Amino acid sequence: MKRLRQRLLTFLRVSERPDPPPGAGPFLETFRASRRYLYYCVLTWIPKQIAAFFGLLFSLAFFGFIDQPFVKMAGLDRFFELVERIRFPFGHLNIELNSLFVFFEALAIVTWAAQLLFTGLLLKLSWELRWYMVGETSLRIRRGLWSLREQTMTLANIQNMIVRQGPVQRMFGIADLEVHTAGGGARSDPEEGDSSGAKHSLHIGHLRGLEDAPGLRDKIRARLLELAGDGLGDGREPRDEPSPVSATRGDLLEAARALEKEARLLRGSLTSPG
Repeated sequence: MKRLRQRLLTFLRVSERPDPPPGAGPFLETFRASRRYLYYCVLTWIPKQIAAFFGLLFSLAFFGFIDQPFVKMAGLDRFFELVERIRFPFGHLNIELNSLFVFFEALAIVTWAAQLLFTGLLLKLSWELRWYMVGETSLRIRRGLWSLREQTMTLANIQNMIVRQGPVQRMFGIADLEVHTAGGGARSDPEEGDSSGAKHSLHIGHLRGLEDAPGLRDKIRARLLELAGDGLGDGREPRDEPSPVSATRGDLLEAARALEKEARLLRGSLTSPG
């Protein structure tokens, strides 16, 4: 299994883990989504496979590959008798139409079994290749297998963080952290069960399947406060340069008196004879 996994990654030219984001610093945190998120994805994958299986059973029963009395509706037996009589030449062979039905039914069974194994493998690989990196000044989200997506966001541009948790996620003990940066007015594209149907936005990042999403949000928020103190967030002035907003009442009173004095001098110069 490991050899097959490595060959697939080599074929897709996908590295096992992404490179650190710019400004990662020595305290870079690198982690995957929780293993519970994999179980959650499997739970959402199973109903699709069950629906495909019952669709396959219905097809096999309808075309007579599975002999079930409840599908023998009025006129259906006559239809199959007619099908069995149909033959058409193919080279030196006379192929029965009924044989083609049997061939395609067998092909459908093999295809369903193959996709069951293949999609299950891709589900696990997609979870293994989903990485989150939180550095000192930026974070990086890497997801996808066929369509690889790496999203890098500057911490200083983060404006809002939302923890989302549905009832099924609550049952698994996981949640999603949605990060909005400056300019992120549009919602993101649907991904992995997100049914919002909205368009993709580069200003929104999804850290899915976290066991402690509020804790990660608080860590990023604390880092934002540090960046703001260093003068790196939202265009704020550095901490050692006081801004006009932090002026004391005495400073404002002194400035008002100086302004009044200048106004008196200007009025005196205007009223004095030329």
